[in-house]
Amino acid sequence: MPTAFPPASSATRVARAGAIVLLAACGGGGGSTPPAPLSADQKIYESLELHGGTYTLGWSLPYGGGTLVSGTDYFYSDSTGGLSVSPSLGPQTEQPATATLDPLLALPARPPTRYLAGGQILTRGADAQRRVSYAGSAVQIEYLADDGQTGVETAQFSGFAEVALGGAMVNSAEELQAQYPITDWANANNFIANAAWQAGAAYTKRQGALAADAYFAQDCTNVYPAVTTTGTSLHPCRAASRLEDIFPIVLYGSNGHPIEADALTDGAIGTVQGLRMWVASAPIPLDQNATTAYRIYFEAGGNVYMGHVWKSGTAFGYNQSDGSVVSYTIGLNQAAVQSVQAALITGATQPGSELGSTALPGTTLDLFGVGGHAVNGALAPVDLATHYGLPAGLDGTGQTIAIVDAPGSGNVADDLNVYSQAFKLPPCNAANPCFTNIVLGSPVPPASTDWGVEVALDTQMVHAIAPGAHILLVTAASASGADLLAAVNFAAAQPGVTAVTLSATIFGEPVASYQNEDTLLAGFQANQGTIFFAASGDGGNSWIGTGYPASSPYVTAVGGTRIVSVAWAGPSSEVAWRYSGGGASSYAAMPAWQSAYVGSAIVSANGAMRAAPDVAAVADGQHSAVAIYYKQRWLMSGGTSAGAPIWAGISALFGQYLAGKNASLAAKVKATPGGFNGLLYQSALTQGANPGFHDIVAGSNDLSGVACAVCAAAAGFDDVTGIGTPDVGNLFTYY
Repeated sequence: MPTAFPPASSATRVARAGAIVLLAACGGGGGSTPPAPLSADQKIYESLELHGGTYTLGWSLPYGGGTLVSGTDYFYSDSTGGLSVSPSLGPQTEQPATATLDPLLALPARPPTRYLAGGQILTRGADAQRRVSYAGSAVQIEYLADDGQTGVETAQFSGFAEVALGGAMVNSAEELQAQYPITDWANANNFIANAAWQAGAAYTKRQGALAADAYFAQDCTNVYPAVTTTGTSLHPCRAASRLEDIFPIVLYGSNGHPIEADALTDGAIGTVQGLRMWVASAPIPLDQNATTAYRIYFEAGGNVYMGHVWKSGTAFGYNQSDGSVVSYTIGLNQAAVQSVQAALITGATQPGSELGSTALPGTTLDLFGVGGHAVNGALAPVDLATHYGLPAGLDGTGQTIAIVDAPGSGNVADDLNVYSQAFKLPPCNAANPCFTNIVLGSPVPPASTDWGVEVALDTQMVHAIAPGAHILLVTAASASGADLLAAVNFAAAQPGVTAVTLSATIFGEPVASYQNEDTLLAGFQANQGTIFFAASGDGGNSWIGTGYPASSPYVTAVGGTRIVSVAWAGPSSEVAWRYSGGGASSYAAMPAWQSAYVGSAIVSANGAMRAAPDVAAVADGQHSAVAIYYKQRWLMSGGTSAGAPIWAGISALFGQYLAGKNASLAAKVKATPGGFNGLLYQSALTQGANPGFHDIVAGSNDLSGVACAVCAAAAGFDDVTGIGTPDVGNLFTYY
């Protein structure tokens, strides 16, 4: 049943009859008009739909292969259901179906999609009916709500191409394996050896576009952890409220990082489907939705809810299994699906290779347009090297970077080696043992705090900047602040560690605990010359302040930026990230090494407290993401969690650079007031025509809408990007 919102006007309700129209030939004069000849696209479409339908696959393979476990994993097909009559004779209704490909594997629970149609919330499950007709030379599909009557989305498909399949399945076309990673399944021992396509197997490509606006309703994500509801009851953005009252509004991702901030002026309020609705002027970044979408907020039942709209004429984008996004989708015929089913093994025991697909996808959409060379135009190691001026000949050899993270799932070493192979970096293996993991507690993360993606991001960013350095991953006993700081202290105590990096922000602990930890960090800095990096956080300057350890004067706090152009062409090439954490420390006074650089206005704006961040690096995962590899998929990532390990990698290059001059980075850190921060601020004070920093002068992290003196990037120091981002070659020449 739809949610009991006030009824919309009859003019806005969407409902159509679901009858199948059949045309019969009549003898004598006055017979019915024969159907128009089929287009090439329609002929290919019917070759599938009149012979069993079109299939897609869904799966959950255990990472590393081995065993598909009943009750945990699944491998299934989605079928359109097929048609018995050509749509050239009139609209036809088809019944999709989902089926497991192995009797030992249950189907996953998949929540329905929720639409806003006719001013009501309607649900559409995976097996809800569809109505098919022909529109000119295209195939038109109207997706019906679970009531079997109301159309909630209409699309037209064209550009059909059919490709026959034969021979060994692992040798199939790259475009097919981008969507269905058959080689990975075979390598993971989830497929029989030498699995082959059956006779008649084929796949079909097609492109699609919206033929009418489609409105989606969602639980509002302006709180973290997110509140998830079922059925047609949605979690509102604000109860008993009007649209104007919710702005500015910040939305959060599944990891608690902010992914979107909307102001009232970012869109316009009008009446849609009889409801007051705010529609954004600019689309949601494509990393959130492969198809171009626009954020909406709407009033219903006295509350404000969230959703998005796909506008008529918008082309669909499709996520592939390798992390890329393409403009076409691939369907299989019955013989192809039967081939997969025949090849599937449940209960295999050999561990299998965990390498997966090592090559970057060949054809993807450029989501960012910044000049990136990785999947979807994301940033590759070569892009970071170009943008930040990494000196040729330096790779961090002889240095050790310690990374502290909470437990995460996935095979870190294997992900790192796939990343290395794809970008032609040195692998970490028996011949080159450049990766070590010390686990201080259980290696299995609780389901609620799986840091697997974070671990992949941290290790791969260090390796991208300093591929010759040794990476020491210290896995904390848990994600608690106490356990993370215990792991930091453990890592710093290991012999030969150049720097320790932590991509976490800790809040709410007693000031005394921060002061006690500072005493330990000060000792590591003074006695061993250890450097500490921490992400400044992803909450902008409107959240709950700068967390620890970024707020510590013994830590280099790293803020975030957005890269506009990989090739540096002046200040417009990089701007402040709107979610870069920053602000005054809640407990530590501003040290002399910082106040000497920032000036009296910044000192005053921060209440004479230690200001963060100190420096910055790329963090905007929506407009200039870095590419990482995790669990056999390429992902786009970001956050100040990327900037901290990037700077840790730079410190490894710095240590190698000084060692080549018979000097010691650790000795300089010990001898300089402020340690590594003191070195950075000194160089910023004294360098002339070729500064070691790009001063970020555009952008703001003020999400509150309230005037904030230190929330805008400006010449010199600011609480968004600190001194700025590195020009590493110039920075090193100072020393």
